[in-house]
Amino acid sequence: MFEARLVSSATFKKVLDAIKDLLTEASFDCSESGIQLQAMDNSHVSLVSLTLRSDGFDKYRCDRNLTMGMNLGRLVYLNNGS
Repeated sequence: MFEARLVSSATFKKVLDAIKDLLTEASFDCSESGIQLQAMDNSHVSLVSLTLRSDGFDKYRCDRNLTMGMNLGRLVYLNNGS
């Protein structure tokens, strides 16, 4: 089972806004220690390295390692309520 809840969704929105222009899709690696992302932009100029530690969440549970692939453009679009 995977569950991650932030006290404020604004934190995650700021993270997405910061990387959405560099990455169109990303694979988030989830483990008991937190969520990690490491990816190059399409032109291989920029490296995005992101770590969201489990103790930074209001509630966090990850029973087994998993990878979540996400389309960041679509995720940001949905997050903006459009």
